[in-house]
Parts: sequence; structure tokens; C-alpha cells
Amino acid sequence: MVCAKVSVNTDQELSDLMVEAYTRQKQGELSLAIQSWNTLANHPSGDSELKANAHLNLGHLHQQQGNNDLAHESMANAIAANPNSAEAYFCLAYLAQERESFEEAIGYFESALDLNKDDAGAYNNLANCYDRLNKNVEAIENYTKALAIDNKYIAAYYNRGNAYIKIAKEKLAIKDLSKALELDESFYQAYYNRGTVYKQQGRDILAQKDLAKAKSLAQAELEQQE
Repeated sequence: MVCAKVSVNTDQELSDLMVEAYTRQKQGELSLAIQSWNTLANHPSGDSELKANAHLNLGHLHQQQGNNDLAHESMANAIAANPNSAEAYFCLAYLAQERESFEEAIGYFESALDLNKDDAGAYNNLANCYDRLNKNVEAIENYTKALAIDNKYIAAYYNRGNAYIKIAKEKLAIKDLSKALELDESFYQAYYNRGTVYKQQGRDILAQKDLAKAKSLAQAELEQQE
């Protein structure tokens, strides 16, 4: 009976700590939220799932505070607690991508996608890393995987279109940029890039039309920001 009572008290303590951590996090009290998550992460009665969740939240909070080194450490601790945490691998990948450590980011994205193959955004970001390394074939392959999951993913159409431009597949580039514009008529960068391709093809009327539209939309966006 005593053991049962201790267990109940411990469960209540962990529950209260979690509520406290989430509440402080929601209210923007980041330093206090970090204290609460640290307590949970180091609690002797916490299981691996709870510890992994605590480290994940710590990682997000450290990132919000601009402390990417601590964010990286927390995400690595989340993986140590739960090696099947796709979210932790995703976060490590994004941190590496921000540092422009693209080879490292690719490794993390691939580990994450081994655990969760249905994340279109991860495939798009993985493709972006390959693109930054001028690995156009791999980039196009992963943009295509993103679009297989979400066929209305505007950024993936735009990015794949730009990758096709780099390997001189102009028809495919125009097709993807046109699809991006079909989904978002205000996407001035897509107008500009498509207009540039038209100009390279000698289709001057279409080029002028797209480039003028891009300029008009860009100016309108700047005016809205003033």
C-alpha cells in the first residue's frame, strides 16, 4: 500500500511539473519553462518518453532564445532518450541547415525520414540542402518526393523549377513555375524566373509580360510593408 501511494504521488508530481512547464511556455516565460523542463528531464522517476519530450521542448526553447548550441545538445539528448524521435532529427537537421552545414543536415534529414516518410516539408528541405551543394539530380529527386506527398506544395514546385533551370531543362522548369503560379498568382519570384527562362528561349513577349508582372507584384508588396 505504501508503494502504491508513493507511485501515485510521483505520477501527480510529474503531471504537475508538465502542466507547469507547458503553461510557462505558452505564456512566454521561457526561462521559467526551461527550469521546469530541466526538472522533468532529470527527474529520477521519468520514463524515456517523458525525458525525450522534455529535451525536445528544451531544444525548442533554447532555439527561441537564440542559443543553438544548447538547442543542439537538447535535441541530441532527446534522441539518446528515444532513438525513434523523428522530430528531434528534424530539428537537428534544421539547425545544421541554418549553419549552412548541408552535408550534416542531409544526414539528419535522412535519419528523420527513415522514421517518418510522410513529411513533405522534410523532403523539400533535404532537397534544398542538395541544391546548395549543386547536387541537382538529388535535389530534383527529393522535391519530387515532396510533391508526391503534397501535390499543392507551392515551394516544392518553385524550387524544382529552379533546379531544372540549372540543368537547362527549360520546358520542365516552365511547367513547374507555371504550376506554382497557378497555386499562387502573387508569387512574383516565380514570374521573374519564368520570365527569365522565356527570355533565354527568345520568347520576348512572354518574357516581358512575366518580368513586368514580377516587378508590379514586388512593388506592391514593398508598399504594403511601409
